[in-house]
Amino acid sequence: RQILLHHTESLELLGILPFPEGDPVSLAFTPDARYLIVGGGVPGKSGVTVTFDITIGARLLTAAKEFDSVLAADIRPGFDIVATGGPSRLFKIWNTETGELVKSIKKHTDWITALDLSADGVLLASGDRNGGVCAWESQTAHEFHTLRGHQAAITAAVFRSDSNLLATASEDGTVRFWEMNGGSEVKKIDAHPGGVTAFAFSRDGSSISAGRDLKVKFWKQDFSH
Repeated sequence: RQILLHHTESLELLGILPFPEGDPVSLAFTPDARYLIVGGGVPGKSGVTVTFDITIGARLLTAAKEFDSVLAADIRPGFDIVATGGPSRLFKIWNTETGELVKSIKKHTDWITALDLSADGVLLASGDRNGGVCAWESQTAHEFHTLRGHQAAITAAVFRSDSNLLATASEDGTVRFWEMNGGSEVKKIDAHPGGVTAFAFSRDGSSISAGRDLKVKFWKQDFSH
């Protein structure tokens, strides 16, 4: 299995990263875009995360040995912990130096399908196949917010670059935005009929989404189309 890296402007192929552990399912860059954590594995058999330095194509560390594929993963700036989720419904935090499991939390009621660490490393968000979304303190793994509103599977949970706003995309067709001070919803977009399959912020706060309506949409900083 392989991961292909392309230049964003020309789509020129920059490199190919091998992932012999199985199918790569989850991809997440660190805020500086130098490192890429890949989660995946063999469904029903094994799961793992591998973090690459994409400037030289080197494998830096392997963490989170599971008995099923890792569906969502992220690494905290500083490289001290890796967070994972998958079919076990358990939200897990791993120590990258020792490889030991630090926390295993049973909160989600279905497969965990999305994870993201905030750029400042303080908060972590997780979403599941039942529409559940939680925000956690990354240092303690204490629950920070439970965010209710989605009616179907979460396909993306993404912090804005300032770490103050969380966006969650769902198969219910909406993207919801949550402020992290009080955990309240500040905006809901009916983005894609049939379901939102992907969502990402740009560094300036604008964003992009894709959906089962076979469209890609760009959104301004004020959430307008």
